[in-house]
Amino acid sequence: MIENEYKMNYSYLKNFLLKLTRDESLSEDIVQEVFTKLINDPEKLSGVKYTKSWLVSVAKNTLIDHFRKKSPTLLKDDDIVNDLLVDNMDPETKILNNEIIKMSLNKLTVDERNLFLAREYYGYSYEDISVLLDLPATTIKSRLFRIRKKIVQHYEGRGKDE
Repeated sequence: MIENEYKMNYSYLKNFLLKLTRDESLSEDIVQEVFTKLINDPEKLSGVKYTKSWLVSVAKNTLIDHFRKKSPTLLKDDDIVNDLLVDNMDPETKILNNEIIKMSLNKLTVDERNLFLAREYYGYSYEDISVLLDLPATTIKSRLFRIRKKIVQHYEGRGKDE
């Protein structure tokens, strides 16, 4: 059954992915990964009504996962992450880090600080903030990414300019 689906949908999926990636090798790899998942768990295909659209959806999600795994993380330096963990700090380090965080927040504009605090301190969701500011959630996410990056850059350079 899976072999039959492979024969019927391989070229369609590959062309679909080729339009998205413009990389033939990556497109082939993603198609292979999709069908490998099916071989490992053929039950997934049993309840599917529209196989081609389902395969396209799985291929698109697999491609997204591939790019997520490749993209660098904002806090890739483990030392920074460990430094920021309150549980790992002695009292002097906690006070010092609180001061660094305050200075980092003070270097932000009022709008950036409010946006950052709304999300990270008060726990508002991207959607809630988006409604409050009348902006798309994707805009909120990208602005928060840039704000976090500024804070990390300030944290990393704390000894150079203070």
